Amino acid sequence: MDPLYGDRGRILEYFHSHGILVDPKALDRILKSNTGLLVESMLSESVRSNGYLSESEVISILRNGSGVTQKRYEVYAPDIRVRSSVDDFRNYFLSRYSKLKKIISLSSAMRGSFPIKSAKKVQGEVKIIGMVSDVNITLNGHKRVVLEDHEDQITVILMKDRGVARELILNDEVIGVVGSVSHGKGDPVVFANEIIRPDIPNRFIDNPVGEPAYVASLSDIHVGSKTFRKQDFRRMINWIKSSGEEAETLKYIILSGDVVDGIGVYPGQEDDLEVLNPMEQYLKLAEYVSEIPDDITVFLMPGNHDIVRLAEPQPVFPEKIRKEFPSNTVLLPNPYNLLLEDRNVLVYHGMSLNDMVELIPGMNFDTIGGAIEELLKRRHLAPRYGGKTPLIPASEDFHVIEKVPDIFITGHVHSHALGNYKGVRYVNSSTWQSQTEYQKMMNFSPKPSIMTLFDLHSRSVVTKSFES
Repeated sequence: MDPLYGDRGRILEYFHSHGILVDPKALDRILKSNTGLLVESMLSESVRSNGYLSESEVISILRNGSGVTQKRYEVYAPDIRVRSSVDDFRNYFLSRYSKLKKIISLSSAMRGSFPIKSAKKVQGEVKIIGMVSDVNITLNGHKRVVLEDHEDQITVILMKDRGVARELILNDEVIGVVGSVSHGKGDPVVFANEIIRPDIPNRFIDNPVGEPAYVASLSDIHVGSKTFRKQDFRRMINWIKSSGEEAETLKYIILSGDVVDGIGVYPGQEDDLEVLNPMEQYLKLAEYVSEIPDDITVFLMPGNHDIVRLAEPQPVFPEKIRKEFPSNTVLLPNPYNLLLEDRNVLVYHGMSLNDMVELIPGMNFDTIGGAIEELLKRRHLAPRYGGKTPLIPASEDFHVIEKVPDIFITGHVHSHALGNYKGVRYVNSSTWQSQTEYQKMMNFSPKPSIMTLFDLHSRSVVTKSFES
């Protein structure tokens, strides 16, 4: 995402309020570097004294200074109001289509693609890019897909005796199709030979550079619940404060949503709560965070249990919560891209994983890594609209994965899965809550109290269990 929530005007306003003129090329570097940029760190002594931010100064800070003062992050989130007009929905899907079409068009297999309207007039092979509006099986057992762009739509047939028929096609995803146009009695139809997705390009594995610098991933803490594993969490906090080698190289901690249990999330939840008042739940969490050394930056993201709106993208926590946390805490919206030590870290709470488990044949919470890879393959955090993941039809689709992440962090489903998809290291972060009655009913056993650490300077990953 390049950038996901960047705002040229607000960044300029920030510098101008400090009496700093910004070189246009420097501003472009800031916008292109990713949204987790330490904007305040650009205000070095030399910049303040000269009253000017040059491109070379930005490059120097990105190469050498990013991560030094992470607790001074400036986070830019979109100001989105809840809307529901036809135009809002249209603009939202146009944004999704345009972003993903741009990525698919970069594939060598899609060079020379046609708009659907023009493709209908082609004889022989054709290449088209469109959004899936319908998927079904014909009476003969073939897969029928309706594909549309901003002008027209066309039917695509995936013949059952071809390998392409095994492709999992979801409504609302954007795909490329290589096939042959058939002109019969009715409208033209494309018989698919190949499906091209946005996907993650294969990447080279970097050589380790520099001393270890770890980012720790935690999720679904559920402070306030009777099933919050407070002893395990206390053990983990004590480890962070220890003098062990890994603890001493820990620089960032990401709490990716459902940090408290909230209230009113499901019927009868009050019976499951040890702390009824959500604000008191956040105060208790803040006590834990206050024990973390202040040279470690803690990023805090909301999830579906937190007291922000449920629909995504979710905004940062309100100021009444922010002021209760120490200065080394940075509040993030959901989802968000962070730039840590020149690594792109994509953080998403992960509500859409519930949808993916239902949509992917054979998928379950114990094999959730497969669902994460399907998101990366589609370059979208919530490819199907209208499922269990509430999405705001804003003028821009903020769930498109425009910038390939180095690390992808999710949570939500209380599992724990590590993987590497084409060079993207990913984790479904462990929970800090024991099995709930709902999980018992679903016959799902969570994998609790695991901290996952990624070294930002190498490809190493470490897991530490604090389960008692």
